[in-house]
Amino acid sequence: MNNEKKIMIFTCVGHFFTHFYEVMFPALAIPLMISLKMNLEDVLKLGFLMYLLYGLAALPWGMISDRFNNRITLIIFFAGTGSGAILTAFSDTRTFIMLSLAIIGFFASIYHPAGMGLISLGMKNRGMALGINGVAGNLGMVSAPFAAGLLNWLIGWKATYLMIGALSIIWGVILFIANIDETPVHAEAGKNASSSDNNNMKYFLILCVIMTIAGLVYRGNGIVLPAYLELKASFLWDFLSGIDLHNITGAKTAVAALLTSLIYMFGIMGQIAGGKMADRYDLRWMYLAFHSISLPFIILMGVLSQELLVISAAIYIFFSLGMQPIENSLVAKYTPSRWRSTGYGIKFILVFGIGSFAVYLVSWIKETWNISAVYFFAGSMVVLMVFLIAILTWVSRGTTCRN
Repeated sequence: MNNEKKIMIFTCVGHFFTHFYEVMFPALAIPLMISLKMNLEDVLKLGFLMYLLYGLAALPWGMISDRFNNRITLIIFFAGTGSGAILTAFSDTRTFIMLSLAIIGFFASIYHPAGMGLISLGMKNRGMALGINGVAGNLGMVSAPFAAGLLNWLIGWKATYLMIGALSIIWGVILFIANIDETPVHAEAGKNASSSDNNNMKYFLILCVIMTIAGLVYRGNGIVLPAYLELKASFLWDFLSGIDLHNITGAKTAVAALLTSLIYMFGIMGQIAGGKMADRYDLRWMYLAFHSISLPFIILMGVLSQELLVISAAIYIFFSLGMQPIENSLVAKYTPSRWRSTGYGIKFILVFGIGSFAVYLVSWIKETWNISAVYFFAGSMVVLMVFLIAILTWVSRGTTCRN
């Protein structure tokens, strides 16, 4: 097996797991609410430390990856998240569940700086590789709601965490045995590198602001969507309600989780489209186009219900997740290879760290208005992102921005 294939296999598996853990928690929010005798808002808050550390720890892990190597930190990722999941399975109180989830978030933060740093350095067709890797992450998102909902129905939420944790540790052992060459395959800029780096730093700072806002929108939608569909898109449950299901609450959660999974499948197609475009066209214009097209559909999610809500959500997910290979290519474009994992660490401390505050923002919006208002607020944030991307495109005019 050549080096690029090994990079793709382990980074894709890692991306699958990190997003599986991320979406698994909100997919199990209602079963946890019943088990712990808490309301939904308080259950969602149990994940705050997990999501906060998922972002905040990304930067130090990125610096560690640049200092040593990405393979070592990815081994720690698999072992650490698996251990946190197993601890969650054996937790019986709110405090211990919150702390166990925090362990998952701390080690899950390793993947993006280490995994994407490894891809951006070691893969020749960087945009398409990031797109394929994005598909693996989307598969984690797609499978997590339905798999978690189904496993909860069959064996309970504790055994679900135990099973996923064990699988994660097994992959860590496999990577420990494997050997990966991390020599960069992309040439650095030549004599004008210093001037180029200064300009790129300015562009990267603008990009950081955009990614921070995107993180709030991303996390807000991810937290709300499974429960939102259970409340406002009951058509599939109504269709299946004639079936004799012995666990009505668990079955209804599983049906809503299935809808969430189907919606995230459109993100897979978006990732492939975004990856192809990232290797063919100007990254800035593609970034602007994907966010602009997603805008009306996230607003419509606050208005529509039943089948139309699912259609609008699927189109939004196609473009909002499809832009990720483009965005990650922009990060690679505006950071030197020696700081690549650190660059991705900065991105994800913003996207997931600051984005974690969406847990409280969503609760505040829901309590002040209603759950649908979350999508109106998110739409206003997308408007701001589109404006800032237009500024980035204008200030960097005259430069090339391709993979």
